[in-house]
Formats: sequence, structure tokens, C-alpha cells
Amino acid sequence: MNLAVKQDQRKTLRLLDQLDVLSMSTAQSRRLLADIGMQTRKKTRDNVRGQKTVSGARMDPRADGRTKRKMMRKMAKGMQTKVVSKSKATVGWKNVGQAKVADRHHRGVAESWTPRKMAKVHGVPDYKKPATAAQARALNREGFRRRVARKRGKGGAILKRVPAKWIMDNMTLGQAGLILRLMRYKTRIGKQAWDTKPAPRPILGATPEDADAFLTQMTEDALKRVRRA
Repeated sequence: MNLAVKQDQRKTLRLLDQLDVLSMSTAQSRRLLADIGMQTRKKTRDNVRGQKTVSGARMDPRADGRTKRKMMRKMAKGMQTKVVSKSKATVGWKNVGQAKVADRHHRGVAESWTPRKMAKVHGVPDYKKPATAAQARALNREGFRRRVARKRGKGGAILKRVPAKWIMDNMTLGQAGLILRLMRYKTRIGKQAWDTKPAPRPILGATPEDADAFLTQMTEDALKRVRRA
């Protein structure tokens, strides 16, 4: 995903009234664009750290509402700027896979999944490993109960809620997953195709006000260098 950093006509005309932009050489213009690109990259990293979108609004929370980890943390890394021409620079990610993920989250684009794709991306889990804490919490939320024998002389067995630790100590990953599926969907067979669609969380770029401010500042700095040369 790339962001084109251009001088639009209105801003260019205003700047030409104030500053002698046309006196810049190609090298000086490219340096100006590189500075603007770096400012855009810094602004994007600030957005991730502050969990804010380009407009300054808070990012939409995670869909499950339970995980409190910061979103798009990895998107703050691996960014690069590249001056393409005298009038254009791009800001994006070096890694193609990371760029695709950033684009989906930036625009809120749905992604289709299958069990095969899931295994390819995340690997095949070891279903014999102990159940996870997340599975234990999910089972308890779904109302999981364990059949427990009553004390002698008290009658038959009863269904009793169990702590998460008991689930992790006594169930495997596969067992917990199967019970969850049965409780939620009444079937032993998992979904064979599904879509995930994140809420749009635009982080790359700056508001028009921010862009105008650092464009003006960068141009002023560049022209000072031109006049000193």
C-alpha cells in the first residue's frame, strides 16, 4: 500500500505566492519529498502507538471486545519511504504480506478463509496439547458443566461448573475445541469457508491540516537551504 505525496494545485499556487518553490533543483525537490515522506511515516507510527486513526478518532475496538492488546502493533514497523519522481514519493511497507494486511485493516476489506488456508497461514495445531486459557474461559462463558457424583447417600450425579484451571489440566486442545463447537453450533464439523472483515482503521497518512502544516514547514526549510546555497 502506497501513499502518493503530491503538491495539489491549490496548495502549490498558495505556496508559489509565498515562496520561490520553482527555484528548487530536482535534487532539492526530491529531498523535500523525502522529508514529507518521513513525516508521514512518523505520523503513521504515532497513530499506531496512540491507537488512533488518521482523523484523530479512536480505533474501533476488537470484534470480540475481550482482548485488550493494542491493534496493528506490527504495522508500525517495516515502513519505508521512496521518492519516485520530482513530484511524488510513496510511503508503505517493504514486506508485501505486511502491506496487504495493512491495506485490509486500513480500508476494512473482508478476507475469505478455509481450513486449508488457515493451516497454511497459522500451521496445524497440536490437538493433544492442553486446552488453552482462552478455551477454558470460552467454555465457561458458554455454560460448560462437568458431571460430578454426589456424596454418598445424596443421590445421582449433578452438573457442576468447573474452574478454568480444571479445564486446562484435564482437557486437550482438541477436546475443548470440539465441546465448544458442539455447544455453539450443535455440530462436530467446523466451518469449511468463512469471511473475516475488520473495521476500517485508517492509520497511513495525515489530516489535511497536518499535511498542510508539515508541507509548509518542509518547504520553508528547503527554501532556506536553497537560498543559502
